[in-house]
Order: sequence, then C-alpha cells, then structure tokens
Amino acid sequence: MDAFEESKNDINMWTLFFKSSTTIFLHGFSASSHLFMLLVLSIFWVRKKHTVPTLENSKQILKNTYFLYYWSSLLSCLGLSFGDLLLSVLNYFSGYKHGWTDLKFFAELDFAFKTLTWFVISVYLHVQFSHSSERRFPILLRIWWAFYFLMSCSYLVIHLGLYWKCSSLPFLLWVSDGMSIFSGFLFCYVGLFVKGREDRDLHLVEPLLKTSSNQSNGDNEKGLSLSGDGVTPYANANLLSIFTFAWMGPLLSLGYSKILDLEDVPQLDNYDSAKVVFADFRNKLEYDGNGSVNDGKVSTPKLVKALILSTWKEILWTTLFSIICTLASYVGPYFIGAFVQYFNSKTHQTKYKFYALVFIFFLSKFIRCISERHLFFQLRVISIKVRAALFTIIYKKGLSLSSQSKQGHSSGKNANLLSVDVERTGLFSWHLHNIWRVPVQVVLALLILYSKIGLASLVAFVSTIILLLANVPLGKLQEKFQGELMDSKDQRMKVTSEALKNMRILKLQGWDMKFLAKIIELRNFETRRLKKLLYSSAIIAFVYLSAPMFISMVTFGFCVLVGIPLDSGKILTALATFNILQGTIYNLPDLIYMVVQTKVSLDRITSFLCLDDLHPNIAYKLSRDSVKVAIDVVKGNFSWELHSPILTLKDINFRVCHGMKVAVCGFVGSGKSSLLSCILGEMPRISGAINLNGTKAYVAQSPWIQSGKIVDNILFGKEMDKKRYNMILEACSLKKDLELFAFGDQTIIGERGINLSGGQKQRIQIARALYHDADIYLLDDPFSAMDAHTGTHLFKECLLGILGSKTVIYVTHQIEFLSFADLILVMRGGRITQAGKYEEIHHSGTDFMELVGSHKKGLTVVNSIDRQVTLDNSITSEEDGNLLGSDKPIEDDEEREPKNCKVEKQVHLEGQLVQEEKREKGRVGLSVYWKYVTATYKGAFVPLILLAQISFQCLLIASNYWMVWATPISEDAGPHVRGATLIFVYVALTLGSSLCVLIRSMLIATVGYKTATLFFNKMHLCIFRAPMSFFDSTPSGRILNRVSKHL
Repeated sequence: MDAFEESKNDINMWTLFFKSSTTIFLHGFSASSHLFMLLVLSIFWVRKKHTVPTLENSKQILKNTYFLYYWSSLLSCLGLSFGDLLLSVLNYFSGYKHGWTDLKFFAELDFAFKTLTWFVISVYLHVQFSHSSERRFPILLRIWWAFYFLMSCSYLVIHLGLYWKCSSLPFLLWVSDGMSIFSGFLFCYVGLFVKGREDRDLHLVEPLLKTSSNQSNGDNEKGLSLSGDGVTPYANANLLSIFTFAWMGPLLSLGYSKILDLEDVPQLDNYDSAKVVFADFRNKLEYDGNGSVNDGKVSTPKLVKALILSTWKEILWTTLFSIICTLASYVGPYFIGAFVQYFNSKTHQTKYKFYALVFIFFLSKFIRCISERHLFFQLRVISIKVRAALFTIIYKKGLSLSSQSKQGHSSGKNANLLSVDVERTGLFSWHLHNIWRVPVQVVLALLILYSKIGLASLVAFVSTIILLLANVPLGKLQEKFQGELMDSKDQRMKVTSEALKNMRILKLQGWDMKFLAKIIELRNFETRRLKKLLYSSAIIAFVYLSAPMFISMVTFGFCVLVGIPLDSGKILTALATFNILQGTIYNLPDLIYMVVQTKVSLDRITSFLCLDDLHPNIAYKLSRDSVKVAIDVVKGNFSWELHSPILTLKDINFRVCHGMKVAVCGFVGSGKSSLLSCILGEMPRISGAINLNGTKAYVAQSPWIQSGKIVDNILFGKEMDKKRYNMILEACSLKKDLELFAFGDQTIIGERGINLSGGQKQRIQIARALYHDADIYLLDDPFSAMDAHTGTHLFKECLLGILGSKTVIYVTHQIEFLSFADLILVMRGGRITQAGKYEEIHHSGTDFMELVGSHKKGLTVVNSIDRQVTLDNSITSEEDGNLLGSDKPIEDDEEREPKNCKVEKQVHLEGQLVQEEKREKGRVGLSVYWKYVTATYKGAFVPLILLAQISFQCLLIASNYWMVWATPISEDAGPHVRGATLIFVYVALTLGSSLCVLIRSMLIATVGYKTATLFFNKMHLCIFRAPMSFFDSTPSGRILNRVSKHL
C-alpha cells in the first residue's frame, strides 16, 4: 500500500513538473516571438520612411474603401495591448503576494513583451495609414497575424491537454487564449482576405491587358460594366456572411422558387474575371523576380511558379484551413481514451469533465466542418483561376503560332489541351495540400499512438514508411501509362476533328462508315492503354486501402508479441487513429494519379507554349512621320520552310505609297497569296527587308466565319457605330440579304457558315474588314465567289468608295479591275516579272499579255457554252409550249438566291438554325442510373460489386468489434481470449476485407471501361448516321467536348 501511494505521489510530481515546464516553454516561445517581431518591425519601419510612394491619391482610396477594416485592426491591436497590460499587472500582484516562481516570471516576461509589441504595432498602423500613401497592410504584418493566429490555436489545444491531465490551470491563461484567438482570426481576415478586395478595386484604374488602344478601351468599358447590381454578393459580403456563406442565400432562394437560367446567375467581380486573372498570370510568367523580362521560353517549373504566384492568396487560405482541419480531426482520437476511462470508472464523481469532453468533441467537429467548407470553396476558386489562365494563354498562343509549328501540331492536340490537360491541371488543386498533409497526418497519428501503446508505434511508423516509399515505382508506372493514353487520344481526336469538319464530303461519297471504323480502331488501341491504366489504379487502390488494416494488424501483433498491455481505451484510440490514417493513405492513390496526370498535362502544355511563334521582326514598322510610304519591300526572299533551298518568293522589290491601289495578278501558283502572307508577317523572311506603316486588315480567299450572329461577325468585338455600320452594309450589298433573313443581322450563322452562300460569307468578311478601319487592306481575290454584277458593285463602293483614301493591295483574276489600279504587279514563279500601270505594261511584256489572252480565251469558251445552253432551253421550251425560257436571260446564283430565301423565310420563321443546347430540369431520374448500371452485362456485375463492398464493410466492422470485445476494459482486468487467438481472428478478418477490396476494385475497373466503350461506340454510330441537318445546327465543339473527356 505504501509502495502504491509512493508511486502515485511520484506520478503527481511528474505531472506537475510536466505542466510547469511546458507552460514555461510556451511563455518563453511567445515572448521570444513577440520580441523578434518588435525588432523586425522597427527595422522595417525605419527603412519604410526612406521609401518614396509610387501611387498618388492611394491614401484616399484606402480611407474611402477600407475605413472599417483599418479601424478594426487598430482597435484590436490596442485592445490586445491593453489586455496584456492588465494581465501583466494581475500576474505581478500575484507574484508579489504569493512569491515569484519560474512560471510567473516567464509569464510576466511574456505579457510585458506582448504589451509592448502590440502597442508598437498600433502606433505603426496609425502613423502609416494616416500620414502616408500606403494602400494595403504590409506583408510583414500579414505574415505575423497569420502566425499569431496559428500560435494561439496551438496554445489553446495544448492548454486543453494540460488541463485534462493536471485538472487546473491559471485563469489568466484562459483569458489570454480567448483574446488571442478572437483577435488573431480578425487579423487573418483583414490581412489576407481584404487584401484581395483592395486589388479588385485597383484593377478598375489600372490597364489590364497590353493591347492596342482601341481594343483596350473596349475591354475596359466591358470590364467596368460588370461593377453594377449584377455583381455577385460575395464581392461586398461582410465577415459574418462569408463565414456562414449567407451571401449564397438570394441565389438559393431563387433556385428554390424557379429553374435557374444563365441570366439569374450574378456576374463575377472584376478581380475574379478571366481578363484580370490572365493579366496577373501573364505578368508572373513573363517577368522574373528582379523585374526583368524573361527570354520567352516557358519551362514546366516556370509555369508552375507562375500559377502559384497567381493564386498565392487562395493557397495561403487553404493552407490555414487545412491545418485547422488536420488538428481538429485528431482531437477525437486524442481524447477518446479519457472518454472510455470515464465510462469504465465506478464513481463518476467528476461529471464536469464529462461535459467538458462532450463540448470538446462537439467544438472540434464544428470547427472541422466549417473549415472544410471554406477549404473546399477556396480550392474551387484556385481551380477556376488556374483553368481561366491556362485556357487564355493556350488560345493566345494558338493565334501566334508559325506555319512550321502548325504543321507539327494537329487540331486534335489542341482540343485535348483545352478539354483534358487544362481540366486536369485545375483539378489538381484539390490534391495540392495532400502533398504535405499526408506526412503531417502520419506524424500526428504516430505521436498519439506512441502516447498510448509506446514502442509499438515505431512498428507502425516503419510499415507506414515502407508503404509510402512504394509510391515511387507505382508513380512511374502510372506516368508511363498516362503518357501512352494521351498520345493515343491525340491521334483519335485528330481523326474525329477532321471527320466532323468534312462530314458533308464523307456522306456524299459514302465514306462515313469507313471513317467510323477507323475511329473505332483507334479507340480500341486507346482502350488497351486505358485498361492498363485502370487496372493499375485498381491494384494501387487495393494496396493502399488495405495498408491501414495491414498497419493495425502488424501493430497489434507486435503488442501481443512483446507483452504490451491492451485495453479497450487503447484499442479504440488506435482504431480511431488508424481510421483517420486510412483516409489519408486511401487518398494516396488519387494523389499519385493526379500528380502523374498533372505532370504529364503540364509538360504537354509547356511543349505547346514552347512552339515557335511568328517572328515579330519579319516586317519592320516605319515611324508615323514617314507619311508617304505605306509598304516598302527591298530584295525580299521568302520561304515557308526556313531550311529549304527552294524559295517561295524571290527578289521581291516594290514600294507602295499611302492611298495607292495595287493589283496583283498572275497564273495559278505564281505566288500571289504568298506575297500577301509575307506582308502579313506569316511567311519567314530569308533575306531582305519589309517596312510597313500603319495597321493591316486582311480578307482571305476562302471566307472565315464565326459561329454566331451576323452582327457579331461584322463588329468582331468593336463598339457599334450605327451610321458606319449601315454604310458598310449598303456598300457590301448586305441590306437585301438581311431583310430576307427572319432575324435580320441577329441571325445565328451555323457551323462554318452553313446557312450562308459563298458570296454572302465573302461579303460579310469584307464588311468585317471595312468596319475595322485599318490603314492597309490586303484582299486575296475576294470577288471570285461573286457574280459579275455584285463583284463590280463591291469594287466600286468598297475599294473605290469607302477605301478611296486607304492603301489597298488586291489579288484578282478579273482583268476589268486592273485598269483602276495605280500599280500592277504581275507574278510568275514566285517573282515579280512586271510592275507598272495598266497602260505601261499592256504592250511591254509577254507575261501580262499571256494572262490577258488566257482570260479572253476563257471568256470566249464560256460565252459559247452559254449560247448553246440558251439555244437548248429555247428548243425545249418551244416543244413544251413554254416560251419563257427563250425570252429571259439565265439568272446567276446571286440573283436567284433572294427568291429562294423568300420561300425559306415564310417556312422557317419559328427559330434560329443553331439552338441552345437542351438541358434536363429537375432531379436525375432513376432510369438514367438504371441504364448506366445495366449497360454492361445487363448489370450482372452490379450485385457482385455491392456484395464485395458490403462484405468489406462488414468484415472491417467485425475486425474492429473483435479487438474491442476481446481486450479487457482496463489493464487490471484479465483478457477474454489468448493473445494468439486475438491476433489470428483479427488477421483473418483483415485479410478477408482486403480481398473484398481487391474484388471490388477490379470489378469496377472492368465495368467502367466496358461501359465507356459501349457508350462510345453507340454515340459515334449515332453521330455518323445523323443527317446533315444535325451537323448544320450542332457546333462541332459540343461533339468534340463529349468524345474527348466524357468517355
């Protein structure tokens, strides 16, 4: 009995010593941190006084917008200083009355440094934001506030643990913890979140994109128009609304009362718009840390660095929430032993401890739930910003690729970059913090296990390290399979894209089923790689889902082997810890898979961004002072292939002054279009020089039309000028065409302009170029798709009328337009063989005369054919008693077209050709799920999957229940079964559950790829059997979006 009392006294003395030493360490660490902050802030303040402000009137911006946040921070700092001063005084009187101990001395030191530090911070805030031009809280303060909040939360958790072990702590510590946590949370909100709010307003006054003046003005006006009543309430939400997500209330209420449409969803704030996100990302990518411009080459580390710097505020928030979630998740396993001990005790004298435990469990669960919601929200924000930045830079890069780069990069790769690689890179944000959370959670779990089962936790640690090291070969295997899968998908998407673009030809020739068979063959080749990837993922999921059970089996076996006593409290603590560890290790396959996928996707995006652009110095820009010369080419040699000995254009020399009309003529393949390409800067220059003065507009030989409204195709992003718009419509003979359309210029153009004739598409393209009011116009035979009457009208109204004062270079095969040119360039074999006015070269050379002679000969043949057709029609009409055919001339396509359009107008008035994509409203019906689960093997594998999952859960629950039932309630009670029986039964149940996991994973992988293959074949069969009206009214992007990533 005396020995028991002596050991009990020793335990009490050790507990008191542990409490005292821990508290002294915490006070010392806090005092050192505040002293360090005081010194750093003093140095920072002294250096700040010598810094010249760069933005004027920024103090006014701060006062008007962040008056509340500034005063909240200032009052909080003053409150902390005053509160710590009061605690210091109370602690001093306590030491003076009851005697000074080491604990009270360090506490007094801590309170004194806190008082001084927060008072200096208060003075700094008042001076800095009242008499200087600072726009934001300094980075030093924001880092300190985040650190202070984390330190306060950690101190509270440690004090709760000491309170449970020692039953009492000084009241001053609880007061200090309460003040610190409340103030630290306010500081984190003001320092990190409000900083982003400020940047949103600053973007209203700063240029967003480095574009031309006209474009930037239009963009800015559009950007500013978002700052109205339609902006999301999140932009102006207060702290309580953000904490509780109350800003979502109006939208949820509206969604409950009606089906939400796109107009019901509020607009994003300017700060969150894709334009601002891309501008910030581009600046981070193009400039290094020293402020100098990079060499333009993009590498994967540089791309990752730019993405991190563009979303660093959200990453800091998610890091904070991840830390809180991780700490809160381990509160339950840490206190569950005490909970079991309380129920096993016979007296229940300390009921207040029971209520305290219940409150701790509830509070930890509440904090974890709230922090997880905010964590998921911020992770989604990161994902959206990453996708917006990558989408924009890939699209921007695609507009500037050189001809050599376009030859080696197919459209299928571009579609996969946008629909697959960017999507996966954005999804990686959900696994971003698992990289460091996994080892942290493992360490915390092992610390809890060490406090309960001692040396057996080392066995758990070794087995966990072995499993973590197994990630290396598995990760390389996944990367290999993922790379092969993406290569095969690129090949399939290339063929699919080409088939959709040329579907009309395939159907007319009867080649559609042959192309379908080719796509199915490529899909089968892709499926073999997909099968490898899915089965390897299933094996990895089995290994890591079984890993926590394997760790618990090894740990409990070691305890029985070396004789470490196990009771119900230790078993429940270990099982709860293993349960958290199970979720951590279960996420490892997804983490490995996402890391591998993201690395492959980033490498693919980087390789695309590293492709060669159009050389910016192909054409030199002349200064605006040289008003006479518009285009000057001196000894120009050009070739589409840089290293080819054969030149496309040779010895090009000509000069064009402002206002001149230059005609380019020649036989087919003589280099006329290539001459325009070298002026545009698209053809590489081998030697010589090109000098340009002014902006350019280009009209291609084959019209390029966007899928959209006619008015949008003409304006092309510019503001509407009604007077100029109507003048251009009249000049391009589009007035009558628009009157015949049911919706006028609001008519939606189908895929590749399917509901327009060739002449209409060409005239819309000319109208777009005219509306942009450039200095130099390059026209590549735009009148070839029109009849003679319409072409003559456009030539007179556009080239000689609206463009009368502009510089125009037009390629033409129509001899009648050459006499109006100030300069005619005759080309042959890539050279300019003749140059001059029409009268000068008419009789001076053979090339031009040969061209004119060929033209006249062709007209003679055509006229003879026309006369023969007219005679045949006349004879046929007389035989039928119909004389109309011999009296009226033959109408050309452009003249017959309005009559056909009138009939169509009367028949098709009900809607546009391209309709919005249909969507189902309401809940997803059970029939949809039933069709999916019964698509493969008529659903025969579904019961087996459910049986394997149910068996896995039952065996897992049985193994946990067995360990709790078979072990004694306390160390004093005897065991129910022998140690060998305990471990043997647990191993059997664990292996059974692991086998069920393996069966379930393999079955899901098999059913998944079989179902995807079946849906793929059925969908492609329906697509290739669809009538042409389906392809005319359905944008190819909708189809490519489904065949690229949905299957």
